[in-house]
Amino acid sequence: LPGAFALFLLIVISPSAFAQDDLPRWEVFAGFSYLPAGSEDFPRDNSYGVQGSIAGNLTRWFGFVMDVGAQHGSKDFTQLFIGGTVKTTVYEYLAGPRFSIRTGRANVFAHALVGGASGRTNIGSFSDTELAIGLGGGVDIHLSKRIAIRAIQFDYLGSFAEMLENNTRVGAGIVFKF
Repeated sequence: LPGAFALFLLIVISPSAFAQDDLPRWEVFAGFSYLPAGSEDFPRDNSYGVQGSIAGNLTRWFGFVMDVGAQHGSKDFTQLFIGGTVKTTVYEYLAGPRFSIRTGRANVFAHALVGGASGRTNIGSFSDTELAIGLGGGVDIHLSKRIAIRAIQFDYLGSFAEMLENNTRVGAGIVFKF
């Protein structure tokens, strides 16, 4: 009889315990990104593009994220020796741990990412692919159980790629939670 009572309590309590855990196992982000250029990023100028990530949450505060980005820009060098417009594209592909603080209204996160970066231009063979790191974080504002707005994501990006040496990347967009 005590075993039956314990089983009854377990059945009654379990659904409410599971209902309190609104942790999404997966979060998929897609949005806009801005990558300003520094003086060492020649010939790249400020670039705009897209950014996306997939995060798997292992606990309420710890997960793993894979992040990709692509920014395009152009700069007019008519007055200089090149004599035209140079178009550039930078790609970032990074992965690493993500740490989160979750509340009913928002999710604040930080991450440390490692991967690669590639830069390409339309002039000659000016392109390279190198190791890259990304340190940053952001804030997601919950709209519903399944959708959030990434109000901001800010990342420091460091790389040996010529067009992405020491930069910041800013992003915003939508997050789908599964």
